[in-house]
Amino acid sequence: MSWDPTQRAQPGGEQGQDPYSGYGGQQNPYGASQPNSGSYDPSAQQQNPYGTPPPGYNPPPQNPYANPGGYQQGGTYGYAAPQPQPVAARPVDQSIKELPNQYMNVITHPSDATFAAEMPKADWAMVWIQLGILIVVGVVIGLITGLIGSATIGAVTGSSSLSGSLAGLTVATSAGSAFLRIIFIPLFFFIGVGIQFVIAKAFNGQGTFLQQSYTQLLYKVPTDIIGYVVTALFGFIPVAGFFLTGIFSLALFIYEVVLNIFQIKATHRLTTGKAAAVVLIPYAVILVLGLLCAIVAASFILSILHAAAGGQ
Repeated sequence: MSWDPTQRAQPGGEQGQDPYSGYGGQQNPYGASQPNSGSYDPSAQQQNPYGTPPPGYNPPPQNPYANPGGYQQGGTYGYAAPQPQPVAARPVDQSIKELPNQYMNVITHPSDATFAAEMPKADWAMVWIQLGILIVVGVVIGLITGLIGSATIGAVTGSSSLSGSLAGLTVATSAGSAFLRIIFIPLFFFIGVGIQFVIAKAFNGQGTFLQQSYTQLLYKVPTDIIGYVVTALFGFIPVAGFFLTGIFSLALFIYEVVLNIFQIKATHRLTTGKAAAVVLIPYAVILVLGLLCAIVAASFILSILHAAAGGQ
């Protein structure tokens, strides 16, 4: 028999047999070879591990803005609160021109989003300029009101000399008022901001003192100016003007508290409840101290009256 190079002797078996048959009946681990028919068999392909979708199934589109790596969802608002990005430094004259629109936007659209949009513009120069506006407007309105009052008294009494004296007194008083306003308006403002800032930090607030000062002035300046003007106008109404001034002042105060809560919420990225606590806690403390002082004063007066009655 001649040797065929296409065949080779298999160990433990005959030529042409399974090469694994001679090893104790061990099966071919690769299975029997399939004949190459040259045609494509779809059943031989890998099956879909998820099964066939039901008829009419339309998978939802993938969100291209899905949560990127390293970005943590959630926050004190219940959503991922964006960090305010500072804007490039702007000329002071441009910032001053934008103030009226900012004031109008803040007081007519009260929300934390409104204040959050204004935070990147925070600048110490604009903080001091707005405090200066409060001082100047208060002095000017006080001076105008005093001069009108002096002229009215002079016209009613028919005494020009009295009118002139009162006008001179009004100017002197306005000058003294201007000096006091220069000191006390910034002092009381920063004390109030500082107290709220400390309380906000106790609630894990994230804002800065500059952001809080700047955004608070955005509602304080227009509301204070409105208060100056309306109070001055009501002052010329006899009797009823006193009650109208009280009602208007209370309503304006409540609205300022609401704006303050939105402002603190946006500045320090707190919940509404925590922001309300930051704003209302100082008022609650002042109210309690006022009641205690009233009780002490009443007790002191009663003791004096009792001692006076016993000495008679």
